[in-house]
Amino acid sequence: MNQRTHPSSVGIQTNHAAPPVAGSEQRNSPIAFFFLFLYTALVFIRPQEIFVALNNIPVIQFSAILCLLGVLAGQRPLRWGPQQGMLLAMLPVVAISGILNGWGTGGIMEAQSMLIATNIPLFLYVTVVSTVSRQTKLMALSILASVLMIHNGYMQTVNVFGWSGTPAIFLRYANEVRIRYLGFFNDPNDLGMLIVMNIAFVFYFYGKAKFLGKLICLGILAWFGYGIYLTGSRGTILGAAAVIGLYLLFKYGGTRLIIAAVVAGPMLATLMSKFGGLGSDDSSANSRLEAWYDGIHYLIGNPIWGIGKGNFTDWHGRAAHNSYILVASELGIIGYTLWGGALTVTMLAGFKIFKMKTEQFDDHPKREAIIAEMKVNTALFFAMVGFVVTAFFLSRSYTLLMYIFLGMMVASLYRMVALVPELKSIFSMKNVAMCSMYSWVMVIMVYITLKVAL
Repeated sequence: MNQRTHPSSVGIQTNHAAPPVAGSEQRNSPIAFFFLFLYTALVFIRPQEIFVALNNIPVIQFSAILCLLGVLAGQRPLRWGPQQGMLLAMLPVVAISGILNGWGTGGIMEAQSMLIATNIPLFLYVTVVSTVSRQTKLMALSILASVLMIHNGYMQTVNVFGWSGTPAIFLRYANEVRIRYLGFFNDPNDLGMLIVMNIAFVFYFYGKAKFLGKLICLGILAWFGYGIYLTGSRGTILGAAAVIGLYLLFKYGGTRLIIAAVVAGPMLATLMSKFGGLGSDDSSANSRLEAWYDGIHYLIGNPIWGIGKGNFTDWHGRAAHNSYILVASELGIIGYTLWGGALTVTMLAGFKIFKMKTEQFDDHPKREAIIAEMKVNTALFFAMVGFVVTAFFLSRSYTLLMYIFLGMMVASLYRMVALVPELKSIFSMKNVAMCSMYSWVMVIMVYITLKVAL
């Protein structure tokens, strides 16, 4: 008789449940993945905003609903990890913080919007991306979307308007042109962030390709470099450099050096901003640092619930330009611990897998599957490294882009745990609690540096 680790009739796999093993119920719904792939294409490439006939049709919502129905009907197990629980628990914090800061029911509506726009997609990616094949298809789609966006940007530099119909941004005071795309990629910084997060994906395919494929990958990397230049985003340039630099550090550096670099990283980035290394002028650099400093004081003045989601700009007058300070100031200790903890537990798990030696699986019966998953997880880990770095200079705490990539990485972690059950401790409550505390290193280091630098 088939034994199951959870009595639920729908087979929900939580962080307390054992990973799927041979003989347990595991079904991959092709319908669910089809609509998830379609959803991803619609979010990234956004044909519904290019073709007039689709302008008034909520195709993104329809594809998400159909994917969810496909999951409930035929995808098993339904995966629910600690990251999902923490980000879901953040929604009541959003609602309560809004009420306490005079927003009334606005906080409740904002939490409801986040549930639909980010938390449900997170669940879909974690559950549906259940094989390496599915994962690589989504990675290829993400690369294709980035290539198309850069080409659209190139057309903007030539004809002002790209083939998507969007014009470039002209900064006359800086004699600069910045490219952009549609939807939330209408901001050059978001476009640049996507490109940076796809660099690791291109290296993944480069490692698998033969001679011609490697040439194509090198061409794409050069195209990405050109695209990053056209975005004019200095945070994006640093993010691209960090992906490569941190790969070398994590690959060849010792444990103490890595820990020192991770702790000192926020301090170094803050000092770079202080001396104008990431701004177009001194006033831009100083305004960024002032926003960070004020944000930390908003947290000190409203430590539990923060000043309310979306209120930073109202209080300060300008954007936070730092995703970590933004969450800490707007949602307080509770909100940031949940948000930062979800991000940190995922990153530390990815780092742990990256540092594993393939030789330890030489005698393992699933050696090939394990190594294939390790390579995919490495690509996803460094894609998230790109987000973590660029998010330090951008206010992108709640962006759908983070939830999509986070969902894919959590899915990879689940697949890895299924192959190597000894890794299930990465989802333990003890590890989650420790990572939630570790997440505060970012904010604390920024605060210490600001106290010295300002």
